[in-house]
Amino acid sequence: MRARQRLADLAPNGIDKLHLDAARFAELSQDPVELEADPEEVRARLADATRRIELSRNRAREASVMRTEAGEAILRAQTEHTRLGQELEAIEAVIGPEAGRTELQQDLALKLSRAKEQVDAVELRAEPLRRTGRDLAGAEAALARARSVADAAGREIARLREELADLGGQIRTRSDGAVEENWLESRDLLAAAREQVKRFETEVGVLDRLRKALTATRAAARDLYLKPVMNELAPLLGLLFDDISITFDGDTLLPQIVRRNGLDEDVDRLSGGMREQLSVLTRLAFARLLARDGRPAPVILDDALVYSDDDRIERMFDALHRQSRDQQILVFSCRQRAFAKLGGNVLTMQPWQPD
Repeated sequence: MRARQRLADLAPNGIDKLHLDAARFAELSQDPVELEADPEEVRARLADATRRIELSRNRAREASVMRTEAGEAILRAQTEHTRLGQELEAIEAVIGPEAGRTELQQDLALKLSRAKEQVDAVELRAEPLRRTGRDLAGAEAALARARSVADAAGREIARLREELADLGGQIRTRSDGAVEENWLESRDLLAAAREQVKRFETEVGVLDRLRKALTATRAAARDLYLKPVMNELAPLLGLLFDDISITFDGDTLLPQIVRRNGLDEDVDRLSGGMREQLSVLTRLAFARLLARDGRPAPVILDDALVYSDDDRIERMFDALHRQSRDQQILVFSCRQRAFAKLGGNVLTMQPWQPD
């Protein structure tokens, strides 16, 4: 409605008349004009006519836009009118013809009254339940839990039925075979296995006693050998080192731990020269022990003391001379300058002279 009023204000004689006026003014502005009056007055009239032409054109454009909007509004109104008509027809189909609407209204009012009474009765019964009963969320959770338990029980029952069917099939299959004979055979095998277990237990007991006896014997032998060896090795170590002691491995009877100045070191972590010197001194101690037992054996050193410095190698020479008083020591070396201070009997090559 507002669009139509606006269109009437801008073009009271209609859109077509407004377009004709605009075209006429355009023609007048294009034709040559013969001036019979004052030029200034003509210019003023021309400016006024131009302004009115432009105003008319603007009004024509506004009116065109408003006509489009008005057309769209009319179309929407027609659509809404159609929809309302359809709804009215649907309502009339429900409530029936106008002659029977009074009776229908009374019937609906009666039904509404009865429904309200039923709602009130239900509310009266529900109110105590709301006060004393559990909340709905808790009831739903309990129901869901009960259903899950029932579902799990159903699945377990189905699984057990399948397992029962499988076991029944196995029983029927095995019932056709010699179950009694297999049981007797298994019983005999079990008895034989138990007898074998008893024999194994007896053998284990004997081996355990043997192991204990061997352990005790080895410990006694270790004490028998290691203590005299340590007694022979102590003075030799004193020639080379200050405040040093050696612990031997009880299984291999080889040097294992070296204690120097209160600190323990593994033999494997010592320098190559020190390990070589300890090896030579240990061999000298064992040789002295054998000699005292009446089983003398020569000590042969082949190109030994390779990693010893000058001071340490001279101390080793002193240890060799000390042990050579009671036993034979042979030293082979290609380093003549390093072993020049060894002393002893130097072996030389002599031409062979047949007897």
